[in-house]
Amino acid sequence: MRVEVRLFATFADYAPSGKSAVPFEATLNEEATIADLIAQLAIPQDEVHLCIVNGRLVHDRTHRLQIDDRVALFPPIGGG
Repeated sequence: MRVEVRLFATFADYAPSGKSAVPFEATLNEEATIADLIAQLAIPQDEVHLCIVNGRLVHDRTHRLQIDDRVALFPPIGGG
């Protein structure tokens, strides 16, 4: 199945375009979870602070993704 992914802030390094917030498609197996997507993208699991699926915050990394889901991943963001 395919899902749309957007990676923000420092996760841009893991995006095909190398740019933050630029959407791209990821192909996963039918039973894939958020954790599976994060692993496929080679992002360390403990670096993902927020995961938003179809505009809703999802805390459970075992949440199963569906065809055409829109997933946004954010690292912890600091500022000052």
